[in-house]
Amino acid sequence: MNENMQEVDTMNADDSIKVQTKLFGLIAEHASPNRLFVMLNKDIKKSGEDAMMIPMNIREDDFYFTLANMKKSHVNGAYIAEEYQTAAVELLDEADEFVQVYNRCDFVLREGERLIGTYLGKNGVLEGEALAHEIFTNYIKES
Repeated sequence: MNENMQEVDTMNADDSIKVQTKLFGLIAEHASPNRLFVMLNKDIKKSGEDAMMIPMNIREDDFYFTLANMKKSHVNGAYIAEEYQTAAVELLDEADEFVQVYNRCDFVLREGERLIGTYLGKNGVLEGEALAHEIFTNYIKES
């Protein structure tokens, strides 16, 4: 490992996106100031996984188009900010019990051309580094 690896950046190990890189979005109207992608990318880089979360500044009138078209994209999944969590539910092909109970979806995975949603915020305790760790552990980290 080179000495720059000691200063953990916000990208994957070699700061590049390749065909096999697992891509995840952070969908929000103002995604760039949201530090979740920075915290998650630090975990990814430390682990050496070939994955990355990128901020996606999406306006309200573009949300439906963006999430619906994720089914045919190379994006593997996305965290959905609070302002779009109720709208996301109607775009899911499959929703877990937490989405059904809370009628909110804050994380989607793309499997083929299907969107599968969950609601990680169900207990109201996951935010910041804890949320980044939950996403990394359950959806990105290779077993």
